[in-house]
Amino acid sequence: MPNIQIEQPRQIDALVYHGINLLDLAGPMQAFWTADSYQPGYTLRTLSIDGQPVETQPGMKVAVDGTFADWNRSADLLIPGGRIDNQLGNTTVHTLLHEAAARTNNTRIVSICSGALLLADAGILNGKQASTHWSRASSAQTQFPDVDWQLNQLFVKSGDIYTSAGVTAGIDLALHLIEQDLGSAISLKTAQELVVYLRRNGGQAQFSSALSLQAAGQSNIAKLSEIILSEPEADWTIENMAKSAGVSTRTLHRRLKEDIGATPAQFVEQLRLDLARTALLKRSSIKQAASLSGFGHIQNLRRAFQRRFGITPSEYVERFS
Repeated sequence: MPNIQIEQPRQIDALVYHGINLLDLAGPMQAFWTADSYQPGYTLRTLSIDGQPVETQPGMKVAVDGTFADWNRSADLLIPGGRIDNQLGNTTVHTLLHEAAARTNNTRIVSICSGALLLADAGILNGKQASTHWSRASSAQTQFPDVDWQLNQLFVKSGDIYTSAGVTAGIDLALHLIEQDLGSAISLKTAQELVVYLRRNGGQAQFSSALSLQAAGQSNIAKLSEIILSEPEADWTIENMAKSAGVSTRTLHRRLKEDIGATPAQFVEQLRLDLARTALLKRSSIKQAASLSGFGHIQNLRRAFQRRFGITPSEYVERFS
């Protein structure tokens, strides 16, 4: 997907309160700010109930740009998690969220981590799929049984409402939104700047690097990514890949080139490298990483690292572990 030129920057208003998780706010906002530095697309604000600075869970204070009453009805809402229980039942917050949910102007409500509970408390998630932090699973299902909780997902889209799992999953969601707003090239640059790696959740491969976010625009390519990640050692010829994706070899080659800027062979190699990097950072040996990622032999892994990163696997571990 090429870069997308937007007529007017999308405004994002973050609703903050005492006890927010700092990374829930800073992670996505940093991603949007970084994307904007590559291609103007966002204006960012923080709003508190009374317009006063708020204290985050680490104890740091965050200055704000205004009150909840200053919310721009044309802005996306970002709701970080944290000590959210103190905000449940807040009628001021409920009124604002209901107004936001009723809009039909292509704006979004985005919750990070336990921020989804604030939406659930307002009844906005009833009958919808949503995600939140794994530690909130039991309480979320008990308190809000009308929500279809998808707690194994990094993030979930339900109409114009996006909810994400814990903490750093907010960055995954922000990258996904950046890809939608500004295109694949900008999301890739942003991910590279933030150094986003592959994540696993509950034994299932959760592909959160920029490559998967670029591929998300094509459901069959996204599906192919998941299949390759689950069977990295398979013989991924272009014919086998096209069959798994349910497209012709010509279509597969074209879509990968247009959406990701890679050939089929490069696509497989990038996926395997993400698996290998994760294995290495989890203290697997180079031999184990080569096997787990589908490269088979150590020499194959070394050559791929040199091509892609200009360093050896050993040097990579020294720099990033």
